[in-house]
Amino acid sequence: MANPRTLVLDVGKTNVKLLVMSKAGEILDEARWENVSIDAAPYLHIDVDGIWAWMLETMAQFAKSHDINVIVPTTHGSTAALVAGRELLLPIADYEAAIPPEFVDAFKAVSPPFSETFSPDLPAGLNLGRQLFWLQNAHGDAFARAEWALTYPQYWSWMLSGVPASETTSLGCHSHLWNPLEDRFSSLVESQGWAGLFPPRKAAHDVLGPISKEVQQATGLSSDCQVLCGIHDGNAAFSLYLRGLERPFSLLSTGTWVVAMSPRLPLNKLNAKRDTLAIVDINGNPLPVGRFMGGREFEILTEGAESKDFTEQDLASVIAKRSFLLPSFAPAGPFMGRTGESRGPDPASSGEIVARATLYLALMTETSMRMLGMDGDLMIDGGFAGNTLYCRLLATLGDGEKCFVNHQTEGTAVGAGMLASWNDAETRWPLDPSPVAALDLPGLAEYTDQWRRQVDPSD
Repeated sequence: MANPRTLVLDVGKTNVKLLVMSKAGEILDEARWENVSIDAAPYLHIDVDGIWAWMLETMAQFAKSHDINVIVPTTHGSTAALVAGRELLLPIADYEAAIPPEFVDAFKAVSPPFSETFSPDLPAGLNLGRQLFWLQNAHGDAFARAEWALTYPQYWSWMLSGVPASETTSLGCHSHLWNPLEDRFSSLVESQGWAGLFPPRKAAHDVLGPISKEVQQATGLSSDCQVLCGIHDGNAAFSLYLRGLERPFSLLSTGTWVVAMSPRLPLNKLNAKRDTLAIVDINGNPLPVGRFMGGREFEILTEGAESKDFTEQDLASVIAKRSFLLPSFAPAGPFMGRTGESRGPDPASSGEIVARATLYLALMTETSMRMLGMDGDLMIDGGFAGNTLYCRLLATLGDGEKCFVNHQTEGTAVGAGMLASWNDAETRWPLDPSPVAALDLPGLAEYTDQWRRQVDPSD
């Protein structure tokens, strides 16, 4: 094969992407599909049939022009499939599906303590353990038939290869299912009798096997095309920096979720009530994070804008008139349970609408960063890395750390794709971070103090 390529399946909450990458991490081709869940019985669920049909069609197109020899899935967390044989037994629940209160209350009696799993009690289905508890009790017949519970990246690697596997970056993603300090399943898994539901554990970069005959026939890909186990999306981005940087760093991964990652924070500094928690990195180590649905909130807050363009003068105007957005406009985050609101004069233009939303996003991000005591160089990755003034606001609001932006906006996909070379010590990991300059915005410090007092009087 003259030019072997890697195909990354990146399943986000908003979009599904297929990206063809070179072995050096260059994106050569890509396609997107809008990820819209199905709001119908038995509960809000993911349109996996639609995703699968689109995947097969798109892979068939890519196979005509690229020699693809590896496929790597990466997805959002808090999602799992119950399967038996080749059958999906229940629709895959969207993690925003409402879980009836009686199951939420009953789960509290069996949920492990934060000190064991470092998983806070999150809304809806954001704790995968609560999802499984709900499905077991509300859909017991189907649950009892399950041969495997597959976390979401591994659902797609199973669909592609037919090989079931478990992997810790998804098991350890605020699920209540994993004990990261002891590198094993939690007491919840033991008490509920779920241990046998999870397939053998593999590393994210392990090869599960070649694509199935059915996939090969549907796409025209080579029968030798290998499928990797796959990885949680936030950890895919983190892995890129873990291998690509040789100096201490903290990472800000941005998209639907804005996730701050602080690898050196002691776990006893985490606060479950403020949505700081520990996930598990690709090497099995606890990774302290704080997060909120920044991308979701930004879309809500800029709905009235003519475009997403704005200027430094728009920021200055919003600051001068003391126009505030106060959290929260989506579930989870450092101010869980607080209802979002606007205070002060309304924005006078489309640019001011976007500027005010960007200020809000930066202040929420800085709150998560401050709670995590982030140190080392701050690396900004993902969708909001292209919002230059957001990045410069963070450089201004920070506590003296150097701030860099990765202009590769597909850090998650590139990190996932590079897993194909994880064991190759000679591989150069594709990072080229650029320093971010602080802003000189009169009144920003006073605006920030006033915002903090309004959202948290004890701050």
